[in-house]
Amino acid sequence: MSAMALRRIIYALTLAGALLFQITNENYLAHFLLALCLALPLLSLAMSLRGMLGCRLALAAFPAAADRDGEGRWQVSVDIPGHLPLARLTLRTEEKNLLTGHTQRRRLSMSGVARRRPADLSAPTGHCGVVELRADKIRVYDYLGLFSRRLPSPPPARLLCRPIPAETPPPLLPEGLGAPAPCGAVRRGPGEEYDLRDYRPGDPIRAVHWKLSSKWDKLIVRERADAALPLPLLTLDRFGSPGELDRLLDKLLGLSRALLRIGRPHAVLWLEGDGQPRLCPVSDEKELRDCLTALLGSSAPRTGPALDEFPQLLQAPGGPSFRIHVALEGGGVDG
Repeated sequence: MSAMALRRIIYALTLAGALLFQITNENYLAHFLLALCLALPLLSLAMSLRGMLGCRLALAAFPAAADRDGEGRWQVSVDIPGHLPLARLTLRTEEKNLLTGHTQRRRLSMSGVARRRPADLSAPTGHCGVVELRADKIRVYDYLGLFSRRLPSPPPARLLCRPIPAETPPPLLPEGLGAPAPCGAVRRGPGEEYDLRDYRPGDPIRAVHWKLSSKWDKLIVRERADAALPLPLLTLDRFGSPGELDRLLDKLLGLSRALLRIGRPHAVLWLEGDGQPRLCPVSDEKELRDCLTALLGSSAPRTGPALDEFPQLLQAPGGPSFRIHVALEGGGVDG
């Protein structure tokens, strides 16, 4: 039996008692008690009606991102017209990790809900992933709990639960990848560094360094230093248990930040749960955050196909690349 049904039964018994008392006692007190029992529900509804009709629920994550096992919070706020607080509000919440699929539900009851006083709830941050909070079965009640109104579900809130970057030693990076400029590079202007090499068939004529070519008696080509370096392609097989995914993503984030620290753009490649490839370029922290959101925001199966089964995918866009495969044990570099 619901709480509102119990209150209605109690009210009905109270009203019946007042009516019986009025029938058996023709005096002022009996009339007053009966009138009071009849008026109280109407008074309660009149005081609550504006807030019940106009209130709206909103969900938010604060902060919007947290490290795994860190402190993540949800804020449940209610926009109430007028100045009177709501007597009571009940709802059911569902928190789902979109990466692991883990879901937990809980029922909440909020009494004396006032404006600008959001409820603060803990968010699950035990595993990496995008955690989504939804609310449904939302009801708001009058002061006596005899009347209620169902509210529409608000838009969901999302919390990015980030991996903890593993320490990635520089030896994992191929030799020369992190060099600020190749040996013999020529600086042509602010931010422009060129490497010099012999002409190869197919090179554009505009890339020929005519002055040095005439001096060295052979065709010399200018090539941008960053273009001369291959683009790192980080790959991972995105499946496993939640704990295995945590360790895998820790290694990936550590390696990605190690590449950014030495100024090397790269790309991250993985297969989605439906087998479709997903490629994210990463050249700065903003693109890394966007990549993490995409990587952690869809379901990862317990088992799945490995990227090695699709060799046609293992090529970064825009030119030569080499692959760094991120795995729980070992991993490796393919030139």
